[in-house]
Amino acid sequence: MENKYSTRTYDESLNESLDDFENEIFDGKNSNKSFQRDFKVYYKLVKKRFSHKIRETFKKNFLNILYLTIDFPDYVSKSQREDSPLEFIVEMRNRYPNDNFRVLVPIINLNENTTISKKMVLEINNKEIFLEKTSVKFEFYSQNRMNEAILYKFEPNNSRVQVYGLYSPAFSYCKDISELSHLQYLAPFMKAVRSCVKNLSSDFSEKFNVDIVHCENIPYYLGNEFELSLSRTTKVLQVIKDFTQIEMLKYEEFWALINLADKRSMQKLCRDQIIKNLIANLFRLHNTRKFYQMRDCLSYIYQNYTKFRKYIDKGDDIEENILFNKLNRRVRQLFPQLAKRESGGYNIMSYSIMRADFWVTASKAYYKNIFENEKLLGSLYEIVLNTKDKSSYVSYGLNMSRYPTEETRQIYNNFNSENFREKRGKNKELLLKELSYDRIKTNFVDSSLFKNEDYKIIGSLDSFYDAPLFFANPSVDTFANGIDILFNTILKLYELHKNIQVIICIKDGLKNSFIRSWIDFLAKQKYLNGKWVFIDGDINLPKFLAGSDIILIPRRINMATSEHYIAMRYGCVPVVSKNGNLDDTVIDIFDDIVNGCGFKTKKNLLTEEDVNELFITPVMKALNLYQNNPASWNLLIKNCLNHDSNWSFKILEKYDKIYNEMI
Repeated sequence: MENKYSTRTYDESLNESLDDFENEIFDGKNSNKSFQRDFKVYYKLVKKRFSHKIRETFKKNFLNILYLTIDFPDYVSKSQREDSPLEFIVEMRNRYPNDNFRVLVPIINLNENTTISKKMVLEINNKEIFLEKTSVKFEFYSQNRMNEAILYKFEPNNSRVQVYGLYSPAFSYCKDISELSHLQYLAPFMKAVRSCVKNLSSDFSEKFNVDIVHCENIPYYLGNEFELSLSRTTKVLQVIKDFTQIEMLKYEEFWALINLADKRSMQKLCRDQIIKNLIANLFRLHNTRKFYQMRDCLSYIYQNYTKFRKYIDKGDDIEENILFNKLNRRVRQLFPQLAKRESGGYNIMSYSIMRADFWVTASKAYYKNIFENEKLLGSLYEIVLNTKDKSSYVSYGLNMSRYPTEETRQIYNNFNSENFREKRGKNKELLLKELSYDRIKTNFVDSSLFKNEDYKIIGSLDSFYDAPLFFANPSVDTFANGIDILFNTILKLYELHKNIQVIICIKDGLKNSFIRSWIDFLAKQKYLNGKWVFIDGDINLPKFLAGSDIILIPRRINMATSEHYIAMRYGCVPVVSKNGNLDDTVIDIFDDIVNGCGFKTKKNLLTEEDVNELFITPVMKALNLYQNNPASWNLLIKNCLNHDSNWSFKILEKYDKIYNEMI
């Protein structure tokens, strides 16, 4: 960041101002000479220190950036992402060495008997991680009580980026990231984060004057609309991956209020006679104890809210629903800041977008689409439109050196863009052999295909069956990942008597009733024996990608995903939805024969009704090209292997410009 002030000009103006002040003080003829002499000595000392302090402030040409995220592999239990934000931070620091990046993550997955000591040991990804307690310790108000929070430091990593962990009984006992995203844990975490940022700047041992909080897909100002004092010293960059996912996280006004309210708002709630009567009635429905204090009732509601609202979709004539509807209506009357929201409920990101100094989407294509298609924003459309002048997009990268195709034990046979024609096919042969009926039945499958022994395999593949091999590896989020589209596409291909084989890997998929019903259906179709296999577990992804021909990614939402990047790195051709980051990075070979590296739909899957028909079209194109034009297919694989997905200067420069514009 270029210094806008000349040091000489600044020094002259500062000294001139201070000298004028000095003359005004000592111009009085009746002033006590002894006092003047003592004061002059003290004044010169203050002047020197003050001048030095201000000069250093103006000379500052670097930024202190705190990267805030709840999902960070190697630092958070049960992470849901393959890539690590640390890669972006390291790349940025290498490009802009004067900028100081630190990371803040939640400490979760603890049990209630955990002893808080100077040293803490966490088990993350089957490894023991050591943390050291800092002197940053504070209290914050949340959920009708004062909570304690302590900042810990993770042991140094190879990249020399300091990672902090934030502990509090208010959220540290939730078991995984998906649970932390629920309001009752997320609200206290974000309140603790805001207090932590202030304490980091003032603590002597951990002094870190945060210039910018880079907030990754979680609302930094969650609950701030109830707080009177708003600090403006720290700038906030709000990163948003997909607005539709935020729309799904709407909460009822009453539930939002009791999680977000400050002391004044909570007192106002508890003093209202209508609220007191409704909560007392709700308490009596599920508890035989006599109602004495609101605090007891609210504590009971925090613990049992899901049980209270299990009838939410069964009509308004059920007693619990009647009480909650009345509570929501009364809350809207008492608290205008909630009444301004849509009647559909409280949106956790709406206020944060309005308050943030700048917000970005993680895709150029998605940023353009949200202003063209109101359906992608829902109730946030007006807020997004009104804040457009302080918004932009950023792009995503992935350090492909982490996924080598040469000299690696992660795949069966090494290859590159020059020799893949001879060698890549051997990976497919070995993969089919390992997932054959005999291997699965005798439990003799290659263990290196999996990250641990906790996996289950249903179905099998025919190792002598020469057919294109499809692969899919979505998370268990059915709607977002388009799992229904995936299964319908596979079934349609079988109905059309296409010669294909399919591998579907979904960790914890058998716990999902929708996915389990589809697997049961496929298992009953005897004519499909040997044509598909389903794996529930953590897999060694490169081995599957290096042997599969096509990966299917029918996502409905925009996510900064690394899935298609890694697939291309191993020569597995992606068929994707024309959606956000996928639209940015996958070039359809029918649009660009020279640089094409995959296939994609003509429209976004989220806003179209006939999504199955929309996705089957590029799948059929891929299938026909594979079967009828081997030369073009080999060109496609070569383009995939040579595709540059790294953190380019152009990508990083956009982040740097946004940081500096904010300051």
